[in-house]
Amino acid sequence: MKKLFFLFVMCFIALTMQAQRYAVLEFQAAQGIHISDVDGISDMFLTYFNPQGYTGVDRGQLNRILAEQNLQHSDVTEEIAVRIGRINNISKVVLGKVSRLGGGYQVDVRVVDVESSRIYAKDGETVTGNFRVGVSALAKRLASKIAIRQSNSVPASSVTPTTSSPRKRTSVETLYGYLKIFPNELGTFQSEPTSVISQINKQAQHGYNNWRIPTNEELSLLKANNYLGSGEYMTRESRQGIVLLVTDGKDYATVKAEEQAKIRAEQERKAEQERRNAQLKAQGLVDLGLPSGTLWKEKNETGGYNNFFTYEEAVSRFGKSLPSKEQLQELMYKCRWTWTGSGYKVTGPNGYSITLPAAGFRHCDGSVSNVGSGGDYWSSTPDSSKDAWYLYFSSDGVYVDSYGGRCLGQSVRLVQD
Repeated sequence: MKKLFFLFVMCFIALTMQAQRYAVLEFQAAQGIHISDVDGISDMFLTYFNPQGYTGVDRGQLNRILAEQNLQHSDVTEEIAVRIGRINNISKVVLGKVSRLGGGYQVDVRVVDVESSRIYAKDGETVTGNFRVGVSALAKRLASKIAIRQSNSVPASSVTPTTSSPRKRTSVETLYGYLKIFPNELGTFQSEPTSVISQINKQAQHGYNNWRIPTNEELSLLKANNYLGSGEYMTRESRQGIVLLVTDGKDYATVKAEEQAKIRAEQERKAEQERRNAQLKAQGLVDLGLPSGTLWKEKNETGGYNNFFTYEEAVSRFGKSLPSKEQLQELMYKCRWTWTGSGYKVTGPNGYSITLPAAGFRHCDGSVSNVGSGGDYWSSTPDSSKDAWYLYFSSDGVYVDSYGGRCLGQSVRLVQD
């Protein structure tokens, strides 16, 4: 009988300690976001989401479950998530949504508890640049909130402060791979000691210059991992109590090294640009940094009558070196035009410039007008049997148009593709 009772107890313990199951559904995409971007973020989250005390449901199995219910991932609401969980013995279902925010994405994730039909935990992260850093931090934070510690099945976010002595630290420790902890407490304050924290950051103490007060969620992690003593601690949401600083940023040496690397890269880029422009200048060309990559000649072409050319003369003499209508429009829209009093200084996106003199134009009868006050420059693009596109300007503005006739004598500025 004793043996049977022992076996019964052991089986009961094994059953009660059996890991619960969770499922992570593919994240939903907000309007205007490509599903491939969302799938990448969803897969990245799944890689780092490993809550203690749980076993995950395979994505393939989850897709089959949805197919059997005639559902798409985008159709799943919290109510449907609970239904799926109950049918398939899943205790927690993770839902996510990805929205566009500035140059990156806003990722919001919530955990639905199947038994209570309520949201058990939620978190969010704005990811830019290296998405893996932000998504992994989000996954680890959320995993810690629902983790089952030891055998008491209490989630980390609801663990009460431990009565044992807090862990002693002599150097910075890292919790969950991202949250760095200041080695010692600063004391008890009635409001945030901003000047003290600012001084600590100016000195880059312990190698970081981004120490700050923790959030409520981060304080829960610290409590759950025995980093805190007794008493109330200050957080972002409660600005009084014992101050223990944290940071999730990069160390000061790494930040400085990255800044120096960026400065060196920019210096090298500028040096290379200077070398290239010196070579182009020797050929009479200027790179303005235009999207098309078009290079413009530094000076107008000479010849013809008073250095003016009819359209037929320009096409015959210069051919494909004449700019197209589109290249003139790119010059007009993508550059900054500054009137000099006798023409325009045209500055490209990269800061380099050319000057277009206000040489005027020659009428079809041979007379010349607008010298010093306006400029007319042919393109290679015809418009009709008697007209062609050209750029003209005065101190009042710059235009690309096609009227007046091909018999007009106009200036020519060449390009090289």
